[in-house]
Amino acid sequence: MLNTLGETKAPSARQLTVLWFVPLSAPLMIGVALSLLAMFAHYPPPAELLSRETLWGVSLAAMALVLLVGRRLRNLVMAAERIAHRPLPGSAESSRDIKTQAASKVQHSMFILLGLLNFVSVLVVAACFMHADAELALLNGVYTLVLAVVTKPDFALAMRETEAVLRRRG
Repeated sequence: MLNTLGETKAPSARQLTVLWFVPLSAPLMIGVALSLLAMFAHYPPPAELLSRETLWGVSLAAMALVLLVGRRLRNLVMAAERIAHRPLPGSAESSRDIKTQAASKVQHSMFILLGLLNFVSVLVVAACFMHADAELALLNGVYTLVLAVVTKPDFALAMRETEAVLRRRG
């Protein structure tokens, strides 16, 4: 995050929480949009790749699997030792103070985790548009919000633990 002087500013736990929920709430907004599109514009399915039963079965199984492994994945990606050893792309880590470096590394790791968690939702959204399945799109949106709540990291704790690891290492 940049302040008005162009200097790097460490994100706060509150800012990271907002950044956590924004991308994970997008599938619900897309589901509402598809629902409105199907209801009012009579959106036709461009291509039906699978039968409706197969689409629902595969989608629900994938969502359940990610929901089951979500916390383990969070614990793996957001472990303080892993965060501290993960390099930041395009930055000189030695020039930053430890607090800013820890916060930036937590933010970087958060976006990695978001990408992994959002992968299934994005695939389901794409399939919903191909099949014009508004109900599944809405269900996917609710699932993604539940996933966001279940897997949300404690950002304040992650920053403190990462900072402690960086101090020990440095």
